[in-house]
Amino acid sequence: MGFLDFLKPKPSKINILLERMHANIFPKGEKDYNAVSNELKYILNDKISKEESTNIALKSIAISHLSENFDLEQLKEHLTGYCIDRFNEKQLHQFYSFLLAIKTAKKYNNKTPSEIWRDGDVYYW
Repeated sequence: MGFLDFLKPKPSKINILLERMHANIFPKGEKDYNAVSNELKYILNDKISKEESTNIALKSIAISHLSENFDLEQLKEHLTGYCIDRFNEKQLHQFYSFLLAIKTAKKYNNKTPSEIWRDGDVYYW
C-alpha cells in the first residue's frame, strides 16, 4: 500500500460485484472477451466497432446473469437505453440466443464464452 493510497476513492459495492461477476463469467480474460465481442460483431454483420461490440456484450451479459428469468423483452428494454437501433428483429433473437447459451453453458457445464461455438443459428458448448 502506497503512502497516498488512502486518498484514492474506494470502489463502489456495485463495481466490486461487477468485477467478481466478470471474473466468474470470463475466467479466460481477453480470450472470453474477444469471443463475445466477435460474436456480436458477427450477429450485427460487422456494422459496429470492436469497442462498441464489447461494451454492448458485457453490459448485456451482466443483465442476463443478474436476472433470474431473463427473456427477450428484458433484453429489448436493456438495449433500448442505448443501442436498440443497431438490431433488427432477427439479430435481436440471435443475440438473445447467444446470451442464453453463455448463461446456460456456465451454469450447467462451467463453460466460458470462448468455449461456445455456433453452427448455423444454434449455439453449442
